[in-house]
Amino acid sequence: MRRIFFVGLGWTLVVIGVVIMPTPLPIPMIGFGPILGGSAILTAHSKSFRRGLQRLRHRSGLISRQFDLFRNRGPHLIRTMVRRTRPVVLLRHARMRARKSDRWPSPSIVPSTPPTKNCSG
Repeated sequence: MRRIFFVGLGWTLVVIGVVIMPTPLPIPMIGFGPILGGSAILTAHSKSFRRGLQRLRHRSGLISRQFDLFRNRGPHLIRTMVRRTRPVVLLRHARMRARKSDRWPSPSIVPSTPPTKNCSG
C-alpha cells in the first residue's frame, strides 16, 4: 500500500511538472522541480522507472550531464537518484553478458557424445 502511494505521488509530480513547463509563468523552468522530485521518488520505488531512466541517460549524453550537475549540489533524494541511474551500470551488465556468452558454448556447438580418451600409450 505504501509503495502504491509513493508511485502515485511520483507520477503525479512528474505530470504536474510536464504541465507547468510550457505555461508562461514569471519563474522560468519552474516545471523542473516537480519533475526532478517525482523522478527521485519513482527511482526509489519503481525498478522499471529506474531502468528506463538509465537507458535514457545512456542514450542522451546531454541529459546525463545535466543530471550529473545535481550530483554534488542537489538534495539527498536527488543525489541518490543520480547515483542509482548511472548509465555505466548498463555497460557493466553488457560486458558481463558478453563474458558469460563467450564462456558457455551454445547448445548447437556442444557435441552430443563426449570425446573418448586415446589409450594407445
